[in-house]
Amino acid sequence: METEYESSRIERAKRGLYKPLQGEVHKEEYHQELSPTDIDVASDFGDTTIVTERKATKNYGALILKIVVIVAMLSTVASGGYLLYEMVTGVKPSDKNILISFDVPVGVTPGSPADITIKVSNQNQVALEYSNLTVIYPSGTRDGGDPNKDIHDQKKVLGDVPAGGEVEFHTKAIFLGEENSDKELRASLEFRFKNINSVFTKVDVRQVHLAASPVNLSVDTLKELNSGQDITLSVTALSNTVIPLRDILIKAEYPLGFTYVDADPKPTFGNNVWRIGTMDPASKLGIKIHGVLAGEDTQETVFRTSVGVGADQTSREVATLYGKVLSSVVIQRPFIGITLNVDGKSAEDAVAQFGNHVVMRIDWANNLSSKITNAQIEAHLSGVALDRKSIEAKQGGFFRSSDNTIFWDERGDESLADIEAGGSGSVSFTFMPLPSVTGNKLLTNPVITADVTVRGKHFSVSGLPEEIKTEITKDVKVTSQAQVVPHLMHFVGPIANRGPVPPKVDQETTYTVLFDIVNTSNSIKNATVTGLIPSYVSWGGAVFPSNENITFNRANNTFTWNAGDIPAGTGVNTPPREAAFQLILLPSLSQVGKKPYMLQNIKFEGTDSFTNQTITQKKPDMTTLLDADPKAADKSEFVVQ
Repeated sequence: METEYESSRIERAKRGLYKPLQGEVHKEEYHQELSPTDIDVASDFGDTTIVTERKATKNYGALILKIVVIVAMLSTVASGGYLLYEMVTGVKPSDKNILISFDVPVGVTPGSPADITIKVSNQNQVALEYSNLTVIYPSGTRDGGDPNKDIHDQKKVLGDVPAGGEVEFHTKAIFLGEENSDKELRASLEFRFKNINSVFTKVDVRQVHLAASPVNLSVDTLKELNSGQDITLSVTALSNTVIPLRDILIKAEYPLGFTYVDADPKPTFGNNVWRIGTMDPASKLGIKIHGVLAGEDTQETVFRTSVGVGADQTSREVATLYGKVLSSVVIQRPFIGITLNVDGKSAEDAVAQFGNHVVMRIDWANNLSSKITNAQIEAHLSGVALDRKSIEAKQGGFFRSSDNTIFWDERGDESLADIEAGGSGSVSFTFMPLPSVTGNKLLTNPVITADVTVRGKHFSVSGLPEEIKTEITKDVKVTSQAQVVPHLMHFVGPIANRGPVPPKVDQETTYTVLFDIVNTSNSIKNATVTGLIPSYVSWGGAVFPSNENITFNRANNTFTWNAGDIPAGTGVNTPPREAAFQLILLPSLSQVGKKPYMLQNIKFEGTDSFTNQTITQKKPDMTTLLDADPKAADKSEFVVQ
């Protein structure tokens, strides 16, 4: 049975057009002439259905747009609902819901352990995993359980913190620092939320107030002085803790115009840094700094002194500050100016030597715009090293032995009767130190002090006379008497010798050179003895004691004994410092009947630790004379054939 599609005449025509030919096809059949033909064309093609109205085309774009709008509305509603759900339930974890709190005393006491509690609260509805707490302490903090141990940070594994849970970390620490300062205590928490691989960090900080300093530092000095006047800073440090304080450093910063003279004890570095080391609980130490301060009239200068902990054993700076003191000094121009001069030099570093006269000159000047009358000058001398019998006043002065004071006024110096504005003058006197050993007593670190006062009268603005005066004090330190004494021996001494004595031509004879170092009042540092060995003398090599630092330089034929420190009283109340070495003499015919030199250019040198002066002493050249050998015969020093 034909389908509707097959009964369509149009479709049957299509099939006829594309139907293959049946049988043999002859070419000539397709080349016939065309002629008109009448064909009856039916108006009905046999289609079962005739479409009389065009169906409307569907609008797919509008449909798609409607679907997109509906999906967007549903997503918006779903997102808003999810956000509202999160806000209400708090299901989404956040580091804002993790709280770090500190339980630390409001003010901590230096040196005493402070109890510290750090709480971590998880207010999320999700647990924390792999939580690690790090507590970071300020510089200078000590372990509360071991005060000798410094701590920079502490780490604590907290592990899991459940939702809504809380964990605590308890510890102790000793905080050290400047009084009334705040130190920062920092807590850092690293963690992960459950089922989330990312690592988060939460940090919180708490200020710790230090109520007091571990070291109470005070500085006592003048508030006002005259330009060029001596000044002393008395620095006192007192431990304020119950634990030892290590690596304590004190540093003084001097103002412009200050000239450092001396300090007791001596600075560790330069002239202004003292490394104290360890201070025991409640221990106290003092430093006295001496100098001269110069400046303009009414100028204010400031000394800055600080105490704390150095960064390391060689540090010259305070790394952790414990305290600082500012000392203000106002420089005033005196009515009567005074300067002192010792032996023709400024008296800033005045030094005298035993056995030598000291000349001290007092220069004075009227700094007022009006006249000064009835001027008087007094110089009071003191000190265990002062030889009172040697004091002699010049320019009409008088030595009053009852109180060791030299006195000048218009009776001896007429210029002191009236001193016009800007007028000036000078007076002088001399003295000597006593011997370093006086009455079987050794003078240690001897000082002679001169207290000078110049006073007079002038008329004030009211027209009434008033007294004015200026005072100045100067210390004269006495340098130690240190020397080296050389000896030559052959038959006796710490080293065995060989060869003929008297020495014979072309035969070797060995000798022992012995040096004794004697030192009196002040310790000597960096002491050395040097000398030149002649060309006909050889270095024997033997040294006594074997631990003495004696070397021979073959390039220039010189020897050096590095003796180091020589304490005060060496050779006086203790044995002298001794060292010996051996030399070999090979005499020549040209030296027959002569005393050949064994050592030349002998020199002793060292630094007086009290006066900071270099002590230098040269000794005569040493010959073959056996001056310290009791077994040597007369004339055994001359070369024979």
